[in-house]
Amino acid sequence: MEDLASKDNPDLSIVIPTWNGIDLLRRNLPSVLEAQRRLLVDGHLSSELIIVDDASTDETVDRVPLEFPSARLVCRAKNGGFSKACNSGFGVCRAAVIALLNNDVQVEPGYFIHQYTHFHDPNVFAVTAKVFEGRPPVFSAGGRFSRFRRGFWSVYFNYDIYGAEAGEWTGQHDLLSLYAIGGFATYDRRKLEELGGFNELLSPFHWEDVDLSYRGWKRGWEVHYEPRSRATHEISATIDAHYHREHVEKVSFRNRLLFHWINLHSPWYFVQHLLMLCLLSVTRVFVLDFSFYRSLYGALKLFPAVMHLRAREKRLCKRTDVQVHDLLQDFYNTAPIKVFRSEQEIVQFHNKNGESDTH
Repeated sequence: MEDLASKDNPDLSIVIPTWNGIDLLRRNLPSVLEAQRRLLVDGHLSSELIIVDDASTDETVDRVPLEFPSARLVCRAKNGGFSKACNSGFGVCRAAVIALLNNDVQVEPGYFIHQYTHFHDPNVFAVTAKVFEGRPPVFSAGGRFSRFRRGFWSVYFNYDIYGAEAGEWTGQHDLLSLYAIGGFATYDRRKLEELGGFNELLSPFHWEDVDLSYRGWKRGWEVHYEPRSRATHEISATIDAHYHREHVEKVSFRNRLLFHWINLHSPWYFVQHLLMLCLLSVTRVFVLDFSFYRSLYGALKLFPAVMHLRAREKRLCKRTDVQVHDLLQDFYNTAPIKVFRSEQEIVQFHNKNGESDTH
């Protein structure tokens, strides 16, 4: 194989965090290596591959140097979760652009090339990919369609570019996304360092990628969606293998609260959030949703750290929450996109229109 990182400072750093995931790496790293090769051959861009082992107890540390000798292995002494593992990898990157991948992701050969081109624009902070899952593969994640309602940001709806005018439109406009999904995103290293990487208060997982991109938006930058950059994902292969569902849901809602308390600064938005939180606090007991109270308690225990981060982000932001919301809504209202609000909508659209419309 060609010397993919022949320069002292490669053009792209690829970071893959892993925890007890040697089998996932064996399945998925060959596609990453091929995409690295295509990046060099077709794009004349060098790259480095960094695998961050988050204190695995399987054979990852022993096998990676033997089976994937072109990769640099970074070993953490203690398991810290996604944010801490990623930040460890970011800290040793040499390139100005950093691609982040989960260990349960396979990428198409042109994946890195299509994302890399966005960073010719100095205002771009991050780019997110088009992702498929299942057999046969069906569209599962694209640009993030988001809005503020009922005191919270709704962030999990997907959109994809669609229609006869799509090609002409994308030739003249960028596709915007509230956030770049952490398992298949690429970042501007300088901006990433300005933001301090992922917020480790959100460890071990969930909402760290929303938080990072949202802080980027409020600093005045942009997050793009690149539908030509395609990947296939084994959904939550690592999390599902190590955590009970109830624990995952508790941590996820705790981090949702922390995200809003740190980043929501526009007065009326924050008042709406507090009112909704009070309503939920009174009513969730009637439906026996005790997980809500455990999540709320977990978030309140971190309140001093939250207030410190909130003050910092409020001081450094250049856009308000309202401005971010309005900017994205203007894009959603004018772009030729199809919004999917559930997996059922995706499946129905796929069955009606065929794979060619989504893949």
